[in-house]
Amino acid sequence: MIKMIKYILLCIIFPSLLSAHQADISSTMIVERNDGTYMVELRTALTAFEYAVHAHYGEFTYDSPEAFKNLVVKHVTENISIYVDDNYISLENGTVKLGHETYVFFELNGIPKSFESISIQNSSFKDIHRNQSALIILKKGVVKEQFVLSEKNDHQISFQIFNSKF
Repeated sequence: MIKMIKYILLCIIFPSLLSAHQADISSTMIVERNDGTYMVELRTALTAFEYAVHAHYGEFTYDSPEAFKNLVVKHVTENISIYVDDNYISLENGTVKLGHETYVFFELNGIPKSFESISIQNSSFKDIHRNQSALIILKKGVVKEQFVLSEKNDHQISFQIFNSKF
């Protein structure tokens, strides 16, 4: 009986663990912090970043984890664009946390406290077959929703804020 329970739990839990390490799935979050500043967080499997770096810069272009992190920051900076009220928002101070699930963080400077529209493009993993990125924007006073960036929408989406919703 205990073996059966363990087996059932593994069948339920194991697929969700696998999805955290699939190279074709990522998440992009734009988060308003308590002080009113914003950051963007991108997370996906390390293998997705390895594939992107190898495809764009070459397989032997780094010789250390720090050099790899620098290429990840460069790649993401070149492939994410954010516009708020038609003003380009730059990604600054990129930080990479390597692991099976790898995180990349950037500060977003210049986003006003109040804005009416936002456009996001994240083509960082466009070369990975069937890739999708869950997009979540966490802004105070606006209902949290999840959207998907994929080949179907050219890895980009634009929103207007209306009645506290995107």
